[in-house]
Amino acid sequence: MPMNNFDLSAMLKRYRTDHGFSMREIAGKLHMSKSAYGRLEQGITEPSYEEIQRILTKLGLKSDGISQTKTSGRRISTIAYVKRGLLYGSISTMEALNCIKDLAEAIQCRPLLEWAEKETDGYWRYPSEPSDYRLYEAGFDIEYEQDSGKFFMSIPPEFINSIEWLGIFNYPHPIDDIDEKWVNPRGKIIIIHERIQPSLELILQKVYGPGFKLLRVGGRLVPQSLRKILLAVQEIMLRFLLCIETEFGQNVSIDELSEHKYQLGILFQKVLESVGNARHLDLPVKPKIEDELTLIKGDEDRFCDWLDQHEISLYEQDEFFVVRDALKLTPPPEGIVPPEMCAWAKKVSSSNWRFREDEGKLLKGLKIFYGVKV
Repeated sequence: MPMNNFDLSAMLKRYRTDHGFSMREIAGKLHMSKSAYGRLEQGITEPSYEEIQRILTKLGLKSDGISQTKTSGRRISTIAYVKRGLLYGSISTMEALNCIKDLAEAIQCRPLLEWAEKETDGYWRYPSEPSDYRLYEAGFDIEYEQDSGKFFMSIPPEFINSIEWLGIFNYPHPIDDIDEKWVNPRGKIIIIHERIQPSLELILQKVYGPGFKLLRVGGRLVPQSLRKILLAVQEIMLRFLLCIETEFGQNVSIDELSEHKYQLGILFQKVLESVGNARHLDLPVKPKIEDELTLIKGDEDRFCDWLDQHEISLYEQDEFFVVRDALKLTPPPEGIVPPEMCAWAKKVSSSNWRFREDEGKLLKGLKIFYGVKV
């Protein structure tokens, strides 16, 4: 492939020196290992045209000295690049999808292109429903009233659906909204249909009695469902690329593949159907009981992680810190759990779906936190 006067190695060295970056920092920007970047900068690796374009885009560089050869007889380096990147985690799902779109346009495979565009742009722009692997069961953060008191509670999907099926939702947002951007360990807040609240209230009244009144409901997509979508999209791309290599060999040209565009379309549809609802990618929603965190005296971060593990809502955790801050003004005696904290624990235990069956567990956790002998 002719590069004219283009020298990627020299450009990378100059960029790194001018900006004062280390090799590790540049490698991080390019989503590759330090050793892989080192080979690029030393000129040992000969990247493809597509990979060079990705590097220039990531670093905000431009060059008029690089030209792409004609498609005739050109090997599809995109296949090897995306496959390697997904297997080793060196590229994001969004970046892999953009490469797949370029490939789909080059080989004129419309089903592949349409799918990749839906994943990168979001499904709301298209009349069809999202693929099955984007279906999920929501959790809920609720505010409710019972016995003249107002409480908050987080309800995981498995709790609701163990009582009564409430409904299946689909996630229409672009992959970029998921990939590497969901840092909240409790998941992603979603908008739910107004019809959900009365249905959910009836279900919870069966468990907590007719005096249970639902005031507000917020939907929550758990991290496992988000991760499942990413894994399903990655698996679809990998399976399709492997099918191409199996069917046509590793050295096939774009022209040759474009001659089989209809066959490739059928092949991709079979891959899409084989992943289906991606049940094989289901991940555990909560840690097993033997993995429960061990509390440490005075360690607020560990205590809050423990509360997260037991589905204590962020509202109730905020109340813990309000009480905690108030107690700092008038410190309680050593060796006891402050009465204000006991009152908070009693309120939380009455509203939490897990602690409700073992009301003493939260108080026991507070005793460990305050260094009281259990």
